[in-house]
Amino acid sequence: TTEIYTLSLHDALPIWATQYMEAACKLTTSLTLHPFAFRTHTHDLGRVVSGWKVSSNMEWELIGKKDPQLPQMFYPIQDSGMTLTGGDTLAARCTMVSYRDRMTWVGATAKDEMCNFYMMYWVQGKEKLGNERCVSVGPPVYTWGRIWPIGGGLSNIPDNDASSLA
Repeated sequence: TTEIYTLSLHDALPIWATQYMEAACKLTTSLTLHPFAFRTHTHDLGRVVSGWKVSSNMEWELIGKKDPQLPQMFYPIQDSGMTLTGGDTLAARCTMVSYRDRMTWVGATAKDEMCNFYMMYWVQGKEKLGNERCVSVGPPVYTWGRIWPIGGGLSNIPDNDASSLA
C-alpha cells in the first residue's frame, strides 16, 4: 500500500523576522514504513523545508529538504533504504523569512502562509497507519527542543542542516 504522511504547522509569523516552524510526532505502529519521496510546501515566505527521521536515541536522518519556491512536486528521498517504525519520530522544519510589516497567519490564501512536509511511503500488505497527519501549533508553544510549559522535547537537533540548503 502506498500512502502519504503529512506534517504541518499552524502558527503566525511576526513582522520582519526569520522563524522556524517545527512539528514532530512519534510513530506508534508495528508497521514498517518505506519512504521513497517527499514534497515541500509554503507560500511566499518559506526558504527551506526539511523532513527528518529521529530515532529513539535522538539520531537524526534526513528524509529530504528543498527550497519550497522551486516546483512543488515529489522528489526522491536521499536514502532509498530508509525505514521507519514505532518509536521513531517524524520531524519537519520550515525556515520562514518575513519581509512584511504585518503579522502573517497560516491560511489558504496568498496573503497567508503554510508550512507542510509530505512524505510518500509504502508498507507491506494492505494495512496502513491509523493517523497520517502530524500538526503543531508552532512557536512559542512548541519547538523541537521545548514543549511549553512542560519542557523536554527532542535533542541533538541538526540546526544548520535543518535550516539551510547547503
